[in-house]
Amino acid sequence: MKKSIRYIAAFLCAVLSFIFFIPSVYAADAPEVNGVRAFILYNVENDKVICSFNAGAELYPASTVKMMTAVVAYRALADRMDETVTVTREMLDGVNGYRIGLVAGEQVKIESLFYAMLLRGSNDSANVLAHIVSGSTAAFLEEMNSYARLIGMENTVYFNTGGMHVPQMVTTAEDTLKVAMAFAAEDKLLEMSSVTKYVFPASNKSNQFTVYNRNHIVSRYQETKYFYEYARGMNYGSTDEGGSVCCSVASRGGLTYICVALGGSEDATTGTDYALRTVSDLLKYGIEGFGYTDVINTEKPVCEIGVTLSATVDHVMLYPKSGLSVYLPSDIDVDKDITTSLRLSADTLAAPVEKGAVVGYLNVYYGDEQIGSVELITGDEVERNSFLYTLELIKEYSKSRFFRATAICAAVLTVVYVFASAAVRRSRARKNRRYRF
Repeated sequence: MKKSIRYIAAFLCAVLSFIFFIPSVYAADAPEVNGVRAFILYNVENDKVICSFNAGAELYPASTVKMMTAVVAYRALADRMDETVTVTREMLDGVNGYRIGLVAGEQVKIESLFYAMLLRGSNDSANVLAHIVSGSTAAFLEEMNSYARLIGMENTVYFNTGGMHVPQMVTTAEDTLKVAMAFAAEDKLLEMSSVTKYVFPASNKSNQFTVYNRNHIVSRYQETKYFYEYARGMNYGSTDEGGSVCCSVASRGGLTYICVALGGSEDATTGTDYALRTVSDLLKYGIEGFGYTDVINTEKPVCEIGVTLSATVDHVMLYPKSGLSVYLPSDIDVDKDITTSLRLSADTLAAPVEKGAVVGYLNVYYGDEQIGSVELITGDEVERNSFLYTLELIKEYSKSRFFRATAICAAVLTVVYVFASAAVRRSRARKNRRYRF
């Protein structure tokens, strides 16, 4: 069942990838962003890119590779997290960069390998997981690249499991968002990448030690200036060539935002890591800068429409059948920024009119984009006047084709009758004159 859910999530990611990156008219002015080569801020529930910069540019992925490693490995190992495995020399061949010091013959839990990779960026843990899943690094890389294609990552290629620099290994912020969504869809991965620290159990080759989360968006253990209280997990790391990279997710009030920053630099004076700074600021911007706004009030009449065949009223007011709440910038002025247009089914209504009858639609716009539509209904009941209705029937009947045909026939018959009558009278007159003589 769990695997079926994951496959469905992967399929949805692939389908949605075709519509993720349409520029949105909803985006308000974003905070000033400096020191990164690309970023993207995305709202999950409304499938909207809030703001982005250079999101399609090919850049080095650095540690974001570990998100794909985690997703592919977890899809295969979700039911084996408590299992203990033995590390082999082959699993560690070619591993460089940050390592927790796994050695051949060491027995470790699969779950511990995930924690070490996600919290501290352990490249040896990533490679061991790859071998557990696929038997070799090469075979696992094939799975990583295949899954990347499945979820629509058309500009990404992986050459290792940890993100150490390879000139040909590139990605984009757009693509990284897609793997971030696949990562966030796995509750366990998000949970593991959110904790401040993890105690790596003692093994047959090493003592117990503590692994701390280096993603300062969610952990304040070593640094506090990037921490954001509504953020959860994901990834942070850096390489000399790719700069720093960061990805995290934040949720509040039923809205969820994912932010990716690639190619971050560091301010030598202040020590600011701009990938962390960007993600922290943009997640806060999304959470605080957008929300659902009521743009249609069902108690307020929109317009009136004329009514015929009533002796008491000549119009009825139209109201929205339902309210409309739309995802918009929080500081929007509904009266100034929201416009509407009417589409009525008729110019007038003929009594009787039922209260709540649907007579058209109210289309709602923000800028040039339609953001919704609601039905328009009559606000009151209107009775029909029998005398006016009878006159209307006569009027309508007089306009009918049958009436015109009947009238023409009657006229023809009348003419025929007149001529026939005249002929009869003339015939009788001649007879009378004949008998008189």
